[in-house]
Amino acid sequence: MAEDKAALRRTVHQYIKQMNNRQQVDQVIHQKLFATEIWKESQTIAVTSSLPLEINTSPIIHEAFEAGKTVCVPKVTEQGLTFHIIHSVDDLETGVMNILEPTTPPTTKSIDLCLVPGRVFDRSGYRIGWGGGYYDRFLRTYEGETVSLAYSVQLVDQVPTEPHDLPVQWIVTEKEMIQCSPYLL
Repeated sequence: MAEDKAALRRTVHQYIKQMNNRQQVDQVIHQKLFATEIWKESQTIAVTSSLPLEINTSPIIHEAFEAGKTVCVPKVTEQGLTFHIIHSVDDLETGVMNILEPTTPPTTKSIDLCLVPGRVFDRSGYRIGWGGGYYDRFLRTYEGETVSLAYSVQLVDQVPTEPHDLPVQWIVTEKEMIQCSPYLL
């Protein structure tokens, strides 16, 4: 199974590298997210600082600040993910895997919306991340809304899953907003 996941990651990375209009596609995805009721109603947003092959999250962080939302950024620790309120991008420094992490203390504030990162997704909301399982552990006790942002090239028919894997509720791509099957009404 680990080989299947690694192969899917490599394939999707190649698709993303071949995109020549990523900045414009990112903007479309951002606007789709900002137009959702989930975004509009959420007061506290959890969002990671994006890596080079991910949708740029800097505009999301800036939009959240502009809208008066509380922004929480995760930090990877031995115990798992901790979330930290940031007040500006100056509250971030390079951490594990060259991801910008918060320098502020952890918070216990309730998070309304968690933007869950991933590399590969299926329409049921299952995802392949970087392999650490940090978000799956966090999502076990998280009760708010979950949304993943993805390029349409990151969607596959089915992601190999393990018993501990948990799906997200929504996936936003440049082409569509997918309400994932475990949460269909």
